[in-house]
Formats: sequence, C-alpha cells, structure tokens
Amino acid sequence: AISNAFSVKVPSSDTVDDLKEHIKTKKSPVFDDIAADKLTLWSVSIPVVDNDDNDDDDEDLPILLDNVLKNDKKRLKAVTQKVTDIFGYGPAENTIHIIIQRPPP
Repeated sequence: AISNAFSVKVPSSDTVDDLKEHIKTKKSPVFDDIAADKLTLWSVSIPVVDNDDNDDDDEDLPILLDNVLKNDKKRLKAVTQKVTDIFGYGPAENTIHIIIQRPPP
C-alpha cells in the first residue's frame, strides 16, 4: 500500500546489496527474521499522487507486483550494481521506485 511507502537515503557509491541492508535496518523489526540478501528488490516507477480532494482511501490499497506490467518492472539481480546506475543521481520525487519481495516461507 502507498501508506506503507518509506524513503531510504543511500550514498551514491552504494550497491544493490547495500540498499538491501539499508532497507532491512530501516524496517526493523519487520524484516528482522530475514537475511538482507534474501530480499528481492524490483525496480518500478509508480507515481504517488497527493489528492486531498479524493474521498477514496487509495493509500491503503495494496500495490501488487503481479499488477505491475512486465515492461514496467525489473528485478535487481546484480547485487554489485551501483544504485546510481539504476536510478541516477536524482530519482523522481513522489514516486515509488522499489517493491520489496519477501522470500517464500
């Protein structure tokens, strides 16, 4: 859900592996039972619209990876890839850039 979105600041020299560690730390205790390297990260671009005039509470609707078009998502497999190679130095604001997938139980 958009209401579960959060930000993580990472140095430009950090890798996907470092990003996983930052996410795990930021979302403690939610991910305490999972090793950071077991998290699967997906690069997406989902605009977050602040619409105070809308009575519908879309912020609580889940964002499902299966609902993101195949061409609009990319699994971040290369753990040594730098975050700036994926998002550049200034990712777009008001946008969800990562979906975190927990490993299967």
